[in-house]
Amino acid sequence: MKKFTLTIMMIITMLLAACGNDDNNAEKKEGDQQQENAGEQQEGAPEQQEQATPEFEDDEFLDEKEPVVSVNGEEVQGDAYNRAYPLVKSVMFQSGQDVEDTEALQDETIQFLVEQELIMQEATEAGVEVTDEEVQTELDAMKEAGEEQFQTTLDQLHLSEEQYAEQLEFDLATAKYMENEFDMEVTDEEVEEMYDQMAEQAGDQEIGELNDETRAQLEGMIVQNKQREQYAEKVNELKESAEIEELI
Repeated sequence: MKKFTLTIMMIITMLLAACGNDDNNAEKKEGDQQQENAGEQQEGAPEQQEQATPEFEDDEFLDEKEPVVSVNGEEVQGDAYNRAYPLVKSVMFQSGQDVEDTEALQDETIQFLVEQELIMQEATEAGVEVTDEEVQTELDAMKEAGEEQFQTTLDQLHLSEEQYAEQLEFDLATAKYMENEFDMEVTDEEVEEMYDQMAEQAGDQEIGELNDETRAQLEGMIVQNKQREQYAEKVNELKESAEIEELI
């Protein structure tokens, strides 16, 4: 099974974009149908609109107080599992992976929680703090970008706004920890190397000159790559010495 590590803001942004594409496709499809006669439709069943998120059943979730996994003596319970599970399932669904295998989904969610707890323990030890105001600011920004669409996505994910805010706190702490502890410096050589790689992959297609705007975009991509690599390395390092016990 494909492993992944994604922050909640990345996940929600991806899902909001997917929902937005669904809305646009629906509008386009409605316009096309108004121009076509029902008898002119192609043979066979009409193509179904792709879903942005999978469906969820109540029995996929746990009791909020049920012990799920112990990480260095810290017990992670069902409430954290119930926040993480729909995110994990949705990302797997979006990437085309099998989401019918509930046992594999549970294993993937537990690994997500273990990694999250390990990083949070490190962040706490490093003195990282996230205030309620910081969480609210990020929450408001998401709403301002499209409150109705944001709420629809939360509904599809079986997440309340409170659950989202709780998970968001972990994400903000992780972002602060990475900013403080990881090497995010980007050199001109790295930018030029990525630009040359993109130009080579583009072949005969023009990709534009390496101007300030392109450079900024490439720097952002390089930073994200470094974050993923160093995050994975840190998690693997922490797992080697961690005491982890699955409880379900």
